Amino acid sequence: MGVVMYFGWNYALQTVFINDRPLPVYHPEQTLGEVLPRVSGSAVRPRLWSTLPAVGTKIGELSIPAVNIRVPVIQGAGWDQLGLGVGHVVASALPGQVGDVYLAGHRDTVFLNLRKVRKGDRIILNTVYGSFVYEATSFSIVPQTDLQVLKPTSYSTLTLQTCYPFFFIGFAPDRYLVHTKLVSQPATL
Repeated sequence: MGVVMYFGWNYALQTVFINDRPLPVYHPEQTLGEVLPRVSGSAVRPRLWSTLPAVGTKIGELSIPAVNIRVPVIQGAGWDQLGLGVGHVVASALPGQVGDVYLAGHRDTVFLNLRKVRKGDRIILNTVYGSFVYEATSFSIVPQTDLQVLKPTSYSTLTLQTCYPFFFIGFAPDRYLVHTKLVSQPATL
């Protein structure tokens, strides 16, 4: 009975209470070298992601309104981070940087509704720097061993990953990917 309660409580934390858990939040640090003089009456803003977020830190919130997904984005994609929300693969770009922002989440908790995302659906990544809005463009299924999906890109994009098949007992053999294009970002970037 204790085992059932333990796993039941963990499942509730990763679904029902996912947005209610206190998490350390990323705050950009501005170093002396980044403080620049005023130009044309306005201060020059600090460099985007001037310090790399620590693993386990909340770096934003992902929402996909069309399928009722709203979850924290955590730096790191290890087992511990994926239990707190969607994990940002550290080797990938951060929002606002050129490259692929690669996010992973469990198929049976935070990305339970990812299979319902359709082409054209908006995917919003809110960060301390503002909102980055993406549009779903395509979907693919790859073996879990396919590391080409992590290959850097020369343009700004977002990829969402979860295990596949969606309804599978145990560790799933494949990965389901949602590919996107960036449609808007904060005007101050």
